[in-house]
Amino acid sequence: MRQLLTALLRFLLRHALQFALFIVILLAGRLLLAEWRAYSAGSETVAALRLAADGADQHGASLADAATARVNALQHASQTAIATRLQQVQAQLHQLRARQQASLFTLPLPDTHTLALHAQQEAARRVEIEVLAQEARYLSALQAAVEGEDARHTLARLHAEHVNAYAALQHNLAQRRQLEAQHPVAARLPGSDAYAQLSRLEAEGQRWREINLQAYRAWAAQRARTNNAAHPAPFAIDNAALASALAPVQAAIATSEAQLARNWIARWRAPIMDVAPTAALLVLSAILLPVAIKAFFYFVLAPLAARLPPLSIARELQSGDASLPLPPQGASRISAVSQALQLNPGQQMLIHPAYLQSSPVSSTKRTQWLLDWRFPFTSLAAGMVALTRLHSDVTASVTISASDDPLLEIAVVHLPAGSALIFQPRGLVGLICDANQPLAIASHWRLGSLHAWLTLQLRFIVFRGPVTLIVRGCRGVRQERAGQGRAISQSATLGFSTDVLYSTIRSETFIPYLRGQQALLNDRFDGDNGVYLYEETPRHGKQPGKVGSWFEGFTDAILKVFGI
Repeated sequence: MRQLLTALLRFLLRHALQFALFIVILLAGRLLLAEWRAYSAGSETVAALRLAADGADQHGASLADAATARVNALQHASQTAIATRLQQVQAQLHQLRARQQASLFTLPLPDTHTLALHAQQEAARRVEIEVLAQEARYLSALQAAVEGEDARHTLARLHAEHVNAYAALQHNLAQRRQLEAQHPVAARLPGSDAYAQLSRLEAEGQRWREINLQAYRAWAAQRARTNNAAHPAPFAIDNAALASALAPVQAAIATSEAQLARNWIARWRAPIMDVAPTAALLVLSAILLPVAIKAFFYFVLAPLAARLPPLSIARELQSGDASLPLPPQGASRISAVSQALQLNPGQQMLIHPAYLQSSPVSSTKRTQWLLDWRFPFTSLAAGMVALTRLHSDVTASVTISASDDPLLEIAVVHLPAGSALIFQPRGLVGLICDANQPLAIASHWRLGSLHAWLTLQLRFIVFRGPVTLIVRGCRGVRQERAGQGRAISQSATLGFSTDVLYSTIRSETFIPYLRGQQALLNDRFDGDNGVYLYEETPRHGKQPGKVGSWFEGFTDAILKVFGI
């Protein structure tokens, strides 16, 4: 009953969490979709309004040029032509203002295309109204100036008439004074010729006085009617006023941009777009640079290393070391799940505790902290620390087995006196040597060899006989003749005899190397009397997908430099 309730509660809890997770995902998706739609609509609105503003600017420039040419052509036209054009402009203004909208968004705008069309029409209409309004104001001023010019001509004519009449009146007065001076008595006697002439001059003077008075009154009245309107300067469009006609469009753009700036997609889009080219370049470099480096190693350095002479450790040591026993043909496997070894009196065994399966009770066991105190780093890095040291006064049988790993097998390699073996301590789990003699281990650096640099194995560890090495290997250990040339994977190599000619050979195909399925170089061994050891399934440093795989590969490379 308890198990049933537990299972039921787990079932309900699991599906309740799924239900809550789905709700969160759907709400987040809805919010994201709404933000994206708002961002898209705002971007399209701003683009449409900017397009309308740019189009209106170009349309206004063309209208301004046409209006300037049209108005300047009327500078010397008649008052009738000016009045006719002014009436046409006022009629056009009345029609445009009747269709003008108070705002760009007074109409329902279902989509961006309609918005763009409406904005372009309204912006063009506002620009056209401003251009026609400026033209109408100038035509009104020009009309007033022309009318004032006609009035001034009439005033001048009336003034000339008044001057002429006044001059005639003065001449008449002069004639009368002269007549009275010549005939002072006769001019006052009725019936005389002088009196008749004086009467005629007086009647004529009265007529000129009336003409002069009428001319003066006409001139004064015309002067009162005449204004001081001056002829305006050549017509030119007021660009500031023309730009202010698009103020509603600019205000709508500013409003849309402010709304767009509050959208978080818009806030992140600009910084992302700024760094996107650099990021793309880095990604492209991260993709192509390893390919270029691997291609350089594969097609340049590896063939160059293959043409170099092989390494001969025996020649470098200048020794005539004896060869290791050659395995029989077709019997290269030398490992087993467990190995029974004979520990003779006078010998000692140094073994990792995890591989010591059984031993005689009579044997003496002690702890030895390092394999060799002369090589502390090598012992620590190879895991040969806190070893069990066994020795017995009688011949004892000791069973060695990898009890903690079912894939490991144990092999025994006997090095007779005078022989030497280059070996990587990572595969060593123990050894048997004379108790009264120090362990013969030496290290040799090969810094001047391209083979060593390409494989990163700059240091070789050499074990000299007599000694028996206890070796481990995944799925087994094999010992083969070098013969006329053998090549194996570097990760599988455990060791080789010093009389082997060691070199590197490039892997056969480039694509597996590029994809990381094969190493750049394989180990090559030559020599009729030489032997080499390798494990069948190497697995050190090969843990793809794990978090620490990069760090493990780095540490493996460091250990390989030191020959471990």
